[in-house]
Amino acid sequence: MGEYEHRRDHGHDDHHDHGHEHHEHEHEHHEEWHGRADRVEALKDLVDAVSRLACDCGCADCHRGHHGHHDHGHDHGHGGHGGHGGHGGHGGHGDGGSHDGGRPTRTPGTDDGDLGTPLTPGDIHHPPKPGHWPGPRKDMHLPFLFMRAFPGDTGTRPTTQPFWESPDVYILGGVHPSVAPDQPAQLGQTALAGQDNTVYAHVWNLGHAPARAVVVQFYWCDPSLGFNPTGAHLIGSTMTWLGSRSDPDCHKVVKCPESWRATYTNGGHECLLVRAFDVAADPMTTPEWDASQNRHLGQRNIHVIPAGMDADSPLTLSVGQLFGGTATVTVARHAPATMPWLQLHTMQRGVFPGQAVGTGGLILGRPGTAGGTGPVVATGDGDQVQFATGDAPPPPGQAHVYRVTAQQDGAVVGGYTVVRLGS
Repeated sequence: MGEYEHRRDHGHDDHHDHGHEHHEHEHEHHEEWHGRADRVEALKDLVDAVSRLACDCGCADCHRGHHGHHDHGHDHGHGGHGGHGGHGGHGGHGDGGSHDGGRPTRTPGTDDGDLGTPLTPGDIHHPPKPGHWPGPRKDMHLPFLFMRAFPGDTGTRPTTQPFWESPDVYILGGVHPSVAPDQPAQLGQTALAGQDNTVYAHVWNLGHAPARAVVVQFYWCDPSLGFNPTGAHLIGSTMTWLGSRSDPDCHKVVKCPESWRATYTNGGHECLLVRAFDVAADPMTTPEWDASQNRHLGQRNIHVIPAGMDADSPLTLSVGQLFGGTATVTVARHAPATMPWLQLHTMQRGVFPGQAVGTGGLILGRPGTAGGTGPVVATGDGDQVQFATGDAPPPPGQAHVYRVTAQQDGAVVGGYTVVRLGS
């Protein structure tokens, strides 16, 4: 065999061997790709299962399985626009929950008693039925975020307390966030109209797991008994993290990075609402704007009239969303000791002003009407009421506390508290 033929034959053998190796490499790469795809798919199923466990809204969209959950982007009402935590509820603007002719309600889950048993592949591929959970939500290895509606609150909802007097929403009046401290020295301050004000939120986690991606959103709206999302104005938002309930950093005061300039139109009487949720492990649930039913919300509808300030001008309040029903609005005097928030204002635990004796009438009516003591029946979302009082200023060490409340079907659905302090 000539040298040329010898090289050609060897060249053919080399080419054959190379082709065989290439085929084997492709086969191995194909198997490796399928292996990775299977692992990715299993990981997606696991993430989806955990997300459904974390969400305690009980809505069907959160429990229809892996493909449906990702197809709709979890944009079904925990967030309206942009997923969990955005504006609106199920179907866009407005609160989430049922809209079958009534106010949206919280949908509690069912405890199946499986908490503590090992997680199996069957649990991943066959998740619990809609609204079913392996155990009590607080006992699961997940964050449990909330903002208190009253001192001693541990996040159980709904609550019948005056939820609009949250002790976890603070204001530092007249100071821009860029120069404001991480926590105000006095927790019960009020906003200054026409000036920079810094808003803070005290956020809590009583869950067994830390919260790594906590979104905190700060809103204001015109004076209103119920917080209406159509009139909500985002002041700013930020992110933080919280340890589990066994850690010292399970709660934290969070400062809004943007200034809130309360307007002269309402004399600084605007209402504040803060929403706190973990993007993945404890997302926003429904109803998204109702602090009486949603532990992720802290609401502050409080106006404090300092000693010596005139209080003769009537206060106009919107009733809020009625969801096709009517609401009965009333006003009443209350003892200062029934308003724990006052301890933040005095910065003395257990110390309250005395109750001043009423010397005049309580006036509640529709704007433009003379006199009236209520109740006022509101029939539309745009309805307003006006409150005024003929009481003389309280003497030193005493105070007047007035609560204007709205009720639907016997339940308080909104309120606004006015405090007049003695000199």
